[in-house]
Amino acid sequence: MTVREFARWMEERIPSCLSESWDNDGVMVMPDENAGITGVLCALDATSVAIDEALKRGCNVIVTHHPLVFRPVGRVVSGDSVGKRIIACVRNGITVLSYHTRLDSMEGGVNDCLADAVGLEDRVSFLPFARIGKVESQPFESFVSSVSRALGTDRIRCVKARPDVRTVALVSGSGKDEIRAAIDAGADTFLTGEVMHNHAIDCMEYGLNLICATHFATERIVVPFLGKLVREAGLRAEEYVFDEVREYGI
Repeated sequence: MTVREFARWMEERIPSCLSESWDNDGVMVMPDENAGITGVLCALDATSVAIDEALKRGCNVIVTHHPLVFRPVGRVVSGDSVGKRIIACVRNGITVLSYHTRLDSMEGGVNDCLADAVGLEDRVSFLPFARIGKVESQPFESFVSSVSRALGTDRIRCVKARPDVRTVALVSGSGKDEIRAAIDAGADTFLTGEVMHNHAIDCMEYGLNLICATHFATERIVVPFLGKLVREAGLRAEEYVFDEVREYGI
């Protein structure tokens, strides 16, 4: 399978029609669309370390959740965070494909992976990329502990606005703009990766429990799903789940 054929294959399974209008995802870098694929590294981000890891593992394609190129690039120079990675990919013949908000929204994607991880049952979408469902009624502290274990992080920040948890809404990554929608959907608890200070105050005022489990932890759980998709294409998939920025708790 060539790089171009694989990109088309992925487009059929994670279609661009699911992307938010402000997003930039899909093909990020493609030095040679006719190159045969030697292996695919699946990662959360196409960091410099991930690019090096792809080279070590003999992979000439990287599939990520977060876009390597998110905003328009005015110039490509080695002194720029994005530019140096584009240059590294082109020099080494590495294609980068990123599936961002379309992967958030798609069935089985990021938010469904997160819902599975925390045991959300009877879940439905209340926004294209947001899920709401039920857990066994339990004290807030008990549910926070279960989230910590499920996501493998102790970097959790909370707002306890009520004592118990039963109906949970979730948005992986940054869910600061979906708080009102979660309340309107009937949630008593909102799980996301990050919000700002004023959003935490909003949750307390609204009586909505808030659990922020870091952007990294609420999204890295999609990497095995990406690996599964790649294997369905008959290709070798390598899953790279370490992220250098996790030490900052973001």
